[in-house]
Parts: sequence; structure tokens; C-alpha cells
Amino acid sequence: MPYTINNKIQRGFNGAAKRYDLFSSLQREIADKLLTQVRTETLPSTLLDVGCGTGYLTIKLKEHLPQGKIFGLDLAQEMLKVARSKEDNISWILGDGNDLPFDDGKFDLVISNLSYQWSGDLSRAFAQARRVLVPQGILACTLFGYNTCQELFQCLDEAKTGALQFSRLPDELKVRQALINSGFEAPTVELEEIKIGFKDMYELITWLKSIGANNLSREGFLGSETIAKAAAIYRQKFPYLQGIGATFEVIKVYAKK
Repeated sequence: MPYTINNKIQRGFNGAAKRYDLFSSLQREIADKLLTQVRTETLPSTLLDVGCGTGYLTIKLKEHLPQGKIFGLDLAQEMLKVARSKEDNISWILGDGNDLPFDDGKFDLVISNLSYQWSGDLSRAFAQARRVLVPQGILACTLFGYNTCQELFQCLDEAKTGALQFSRLPDELKVRQALINSGFEAPTVELEEIKIGFKDMYELITWLKSIGANNLSREGFLGSETIAKAAAIYRQKFPYLQGIGATFEVIKVYAKK
């Protein structure tokens, strides 16, 4: 089966699988909101959760639609092992959202929570989602957006001693254009910002690694002195509660085929 997502991302989420649920309260909060939105729609009979991880949203959907045919797809085998251990009455599929291993027109609903931001080609990924939807089928998903952890990027940039360039997550305009490129004619795209408190920058970085979300590539070297300097800048510029604050930008997508 061809994989088009970077192997580094696959390794990151495989490594995080066993501890993922301990650190994923933010993802669960966003998933619950997404599930509430889906519940207002006509009940689907066949649905796919792309980037299902350890299965939180997928299992919630199964509880809501016990007679539905539900598939959870993820790139990381270890994530699927954890998901399968929780619920074996769901079809857990190892696969890539950029190359969905399903026939055309199979699903009433394609849903995804905080997964598509890792796609190297959003237009292709959304086109794959549209391909497997029935006519009038729905794509409902969330992505972390460009301004996610903007404070961290700013502090690292100020602390750097040489050239340091990070790849950044897609912004709202890029997501909207990718949806249109893939054939969705009138998608709804909305933004929400959520602020989370951490003890310090080191705790934030540890948390990002613990959920497998340390996949943004960089050009340049980050030494311990640069990290320490960035942590000090972070404390000074972005205090929040008893520590520091980090912004998470959530892009919400609703599109009909």
C-alpha cells in the first residue's frame, strides 16, 4: 500500500501511541465539538474516520450509530493496535489519507479530527475524501492551523543564532483553496482559537512530543543554549496563569459533495 505522508510523521505517532491518551485532552475536547456538529445531520449509515489515532472519535461515533458501518483509518500501526484493543466492532484500517484504500462512493460521511494538517498535499487528501463520498455526502473535519503555537515559533525565532526556518501548518486560505481544488464547491471554513496553559516552554515541547505532534521540519540547528534563551523569552512575553500560554488555532471544515 503506497504511503505519501512523510515517514517521520508515521514514526512520531507510532512512538506516541501508548501514552497518547494520557496527553490528548485537547484533541478529545475538539472531537466532542465535531461530534456534536455531526449529530445534527441526517444519520449516516457508512462512515470513515481519517487519522483516527487511538480511536476516541471513532468509538464515540459507533456508540452514536451502533448499526452503522464504521471504519477508522490511520497511518500508524501502533495507534490502531490501541484502538482495536478498545473496540473490535469497528473496521480498523492501516492506510494514508492521501491514498484512501476504498472504492468510489462508499461513505455517507468522512470525518477527521486534527489529522489533515499533516498531509503533504491537502488538495489531494480532500480529493480522496470527496472521491469516496456518496453524492451529497459530507466531509466534516478539523485541522490545527498556521497560528498554532505561534508563541513558540516567535520565541525560537528571536532566540536563534543562525538561520532557522520551520515548516508551518496550513492557514485558513490554504485549506479553503485546497477544498475548492478538490471539487467541493461551497465549503464552510471557520476558525477557533483555544489557549492552553503550561508550566514552561519545556513542558509544552514535551507535551507536543507526547501526542506525536513534533513533526514540523526545520532547517538549522537548535542547541541547548538557544532553547534556554527561547524559554526565557517565552516566560517574559507570554505569561499565562502560573506559567506560559500557548495558542491552538483550530480550522473547522464542513463540505458537501
